[in-house]
Amino acid sequence: MPFHLALYSASIASVAANVQLAAVADPVLAPAGSGFLVPPVINKIIRVIGQGNLLNRAQLNSASIRDYTPFDITPVNVGTAIETPVKELWLNDNPLPLNVNEEIDCFVTNSGAGATQTTVGVVFADGPVSLVKGRVFAVHWTITTTFAAHGFTNFTPVLDNGIPSGTFALVGSRLNSATALFHRFIPRGGLPYRPGTTSMQAYNQGLNYDERQCYMGEWMRFTNTTTPQIEAFQLAADATADGFMYLIQVA
Repeated sequence: MPFHLALYSASIASVAANVQLAAVADPVLAPAGSGFLVPPVINKIIRVIGQGNLLNRAQLNSASIRDYTPFDITPVNVGTAIETPVKELWLNDNPLPLNVNEEIDCFVTNSGAGATQTTVGVVFADGPVSLVKGRVFAVHWTITTTFAAHGFTNFTPVLDNGIPSGTFALVGSRLNSATALFHRFIPRGGLPYRPGTTSMQAYNQGLNYDERQCYMGEWMRFTNTTTPQIEAFQLAADATADGFMYLIQVA
């Protein structure tokens, strides 16, 4: 099942309701105003995660959404990190449908007047999640680099150990760094979509456990010679990160 993580993020200094967040530049989704154009194929939303120091709620809006009412998201992650468990909206079995090429925008309501970076992750997909089964194993990786603040930084993960010859399905992921919020994978060939999820800032923080048990289905496939790159979105210029890829060998 193809899916793609996109982000909206900005420094918000107003306590007024429905302040618009700007879309983070994305190589897969075309920009439209301060939002994105809904892409073909992956024109449904299966997951929304809001994070901000003063965040009360997030809201998605588009022409087709307005046929009903603006789509509010709560609970959200309040603070400078994604909470444990993750506060988010799951629509895996009943995705939110959108019209291809309409503009999809994001708005937030904060509870204080001080400027604070606020970020909302939206996962686009082609339909409900199809669960996968198989023997899952974890591959640990590390990286030392200079991360950008409030933007994506791409890198090639350095695996602790080589993986066997063959083809693998990526079915889950974890990334840890000092100010991490989100990360996604860049395929080497195949579909252009960049599947991703939340990141963690401490080793005792945990993802929703199902995310490491194939609950998001199959993210992508790659061979032992075409390991994907990773893009990480941080709050500050972290210098190191590490994490795990959860894999099933399929060939």
